[in-house]
Amino acid sequence: MNKLSSKRRSEYALAVLFMLVTGFALDARALDIEVGDRVINLPLPDGVVELTPDMSPYYRRMQAFIGPDNLRYATLVSRGDAEAIQRGEDVELFRYINIESEKAISAVSVSSAKFAELRGLLGDRFGDLFNSAKEKLPDLLDKANQDLSEEISADVAVQLGGLVPLPIHAETDNAIAFSMYMTVGRAVDGSDVGANVVAATTVFLHVKDKVLFVYVYGRKSDLEWTRETAATFASNILEANSSSIADKPAVENSGATGIDR
Repeated sequence: MNKLSSKRRSEYALAVLFMLVTGFALDARALDIEVGDRVINLPLPDGVVELTPDMSPYYRRMQAFIGPDNLRYATLVSRGDAEAIQRGEDVELFRYINIESEKAISAVSVSSAKFAELRGLLGDRFGDLFNSAKEKLPDLLDKANQDLSEEISADVAVQLGGLVPLPIHAETDNAIAFSMYMTVGRAVDGSDVGANVVAATTVFLHVKDKVLFVYVYGRKSDLEWTRETAATFASNILEANSSSIADKPAVENSGATGIDR
C-alpha cells in the first residue's frame, strides 16, 4: 500500500480538522447544561443547533436582551441560519429558542410541591405577574440598546410594544405554558428599520428539581408552531432527564419537529 506523502497527510489532516470544527459542531444532537448543582440534558430538535460565541454579533445581541435576574444556558437556531451566520451573511432570526432560569431559583432545590405552588400562583395571578414583568421592560431595553450601540458604533433603539398575553393553554404536574404576541420595532441612528409582530410561547418546566424557562419565538403566523415546538421540546427534556415514564409534555405532542422555516 502506498504511503501518503507529507503534503497529502497535511492536507488530509486539515480537511479532517475542518470537518470537526464546522460539520461535527453543527451535528451535535444534545447539550448538557449545568443548572445549580444539576446537569440537565437538552435533546435538540431536528434541524436545530446551538448559537455559539463564534456566531457573534448574534450571540452577543441575544445575551443583551436577557433579563438581569435570569441566566441564559443556550439559544437554539436553525441549521440554515447558523450556517449563514458562519458565512458572514446578514441574518434576521425569526425562529429561535432560549433556555433560561431565574438566578435565585437555579441555586436551590425545587420540590414537586413547591412547583405546584408556583403553577398555582401563576394561574391565580397571571395578569398581575405579567404586568409586573412588563414594567421592567424599559430598563432592560435601555441597557440592551446601550450595549448594542457600543458594539456596532451606532445609535440603536429597539422597542417592544403591543404586548398581548394569551391565557395559559397547558398545564401538567411538570409544566405550565402560555403564549403572547409582541411588536418589536427597531431604529438605527434615528432611521426606522421596521417592526415585526412576534409570537412567543413560554414553558416553565420542572426537571431534576430545577425550573427551566423555555422560550420559543416565531413570526406572528407561527403561534401554533411555537406552542407545538415548546411542547415537543419540553416532553423530550423530561424524557431525557427522568427515570420515570410518568413525566408528561406541557401539551400533547402534535408532532412538531425542527425550526426551519
